[in-house]
Amino acid sequence: MPNELNTMLMDQYQRSLGEVSETVVIDFSGLNSEKMAEFRTELRKARLTMEVVKNRLAVQALKERGLKPLLESDKAPDIFKGPTALIFGAEGAIDAAKFTVKWLKGNDKTITVKGGQMGPDVLSAEGVQQVSTLPGRKELLGKMAGGFLAMPQKVAATFQAGYLQVLWAFKALEEKLEKQS
Repeated sequence: MPNELNTMLMDQYQRSLGEVSETVVIDFSGLNSEKMAEFRTELRKARLTMEVVKNRLAVQALKERGLKPLLESDKAPDIFKGPTALIFGAEGAIDAAKFTVKWLKGNDKTITVKGGQMGPDVLSAEGVQQVSTLPGRKELLGKMAGGFLAMPQKVAATFQAGYLQVLWAFKALEEKLEKQS
């Protein structure tokens, strides 16, 4: 029979993590209290959230929720071993991965990336590293908007070039006719 604290924790996990389907999982054991405060401050600036979880309870509470692929993967026993925290929020797993990799560059050996989930795909630690190199949602939307704007500009330039060629031909014909008369 589960005790009252475990029941409350499972309810909390279901409320706060139930809809999460994109996350980076870390081992935070290298963070002392000063670094933990700095880490959480940087997370807030990046609009990310970190939830420290008790492994067994988190797996049990979330097995039918958004993190189901991660919990059912063959990587789950390694990912949910030892101190575990989930980083999520902002625009998804790409932002969480970028933040984590950036943090590790400036603060070596404070956290360890265990893995993650991006939609239905389960990521290893190396997969999180690779995902961090992808453009974020805002960057992709900017490129897409640029592509949409470039199309009419290219069409206008093509028409303009065509008109210029026609005008050039008429001008050449006019000069030829002037010379003949």
